[in-house]
Amino acid sequence: MTAPPGLQAEDRPDFERALHQALRTAEIREALRRNGATGDADIQRLRAQALVASELIATAAAPEYAAYLRQRAAATTTACTASTTSTASALSGSPTPSAGVRGLLPVFAVLTPALAAASTAAFLLLGGVLGLLGSQRELADALLTAGLTSATIAAFTLVVGVACLLGTVVRHRTSAPDQRPRPHGHLRLHRHPPTHPLTHPPTHPPYLRRRDGAAVATARDAWLRALLHRGILPFLRDRLERSHSPSRTSPKSERGTT
Repeated sequence: MTAPPGLQAEDRPDFERALHQALRTAEIREALRRNGATGDADIQRLRAQALVASELIATAAAPEYAAYLRQRAAATTTACTASTTSTASALSGSPTPSAGVRGLLPVFAVLTPALAAASTAAFLLLGGVLGLLGSQRELADALLTAGLTSATIAAFTLVVGVACLLGTVVRHRTSAPDQRPRPHGHLRLHRHPPTHPLTHPPTHPPYLRRRDGAAVATARDAWLRALLHRGILPFLRDRLERSHSPSRTSPKSERGTT
């Protein structure tokens, strides 16, 4: 059987449980006994009639059901928002581009002096060879000047690189957690939580989920009560009254008179 329009598939079991509860009430049981329908087959027949007419029955509690759907949708939206926020908070701890640049500084501090030293050796070697030949005196002087400049750069970058490496070592050493065992007295300081009251209610996702879950449960209970008292029970009473009408008992009376 298909669910009635407006009644979602996940709410169908709630409808059937409310119908089962209605069939077990003392009022309906007594009405069944008055009609002579005390067997399980008669109860199942009445239940099947209610399921067929579930569309009409569900409309009797339409306002409460609409409020229940709104509360459930709001709770779902809040849960999705909290999940997105927690994911963004986790992603915010990923390495930033500036952190990557800071990680490359020690590499540059090592490579730059080495490259400058190699350039110095090449310039001085070429300048010396050309100076010995005497045919390219101006080029030899330019190469020697470049070699001296490269040597100055190599010395400067070497000093800066050593300073960067030392700073990196000191920074990692200070940021590393202390792995030494702590005395028992220090642990006792953190054993008891602070006794001062909270000045503001917590707003973390578990608190929001508890609050939204309570609102959804309240709206669901209101819908089920309205469905039971305004929809299912009146329908069952009407069906039992129709089955107990004189038109159904007239053949018995006619057989009694004959």
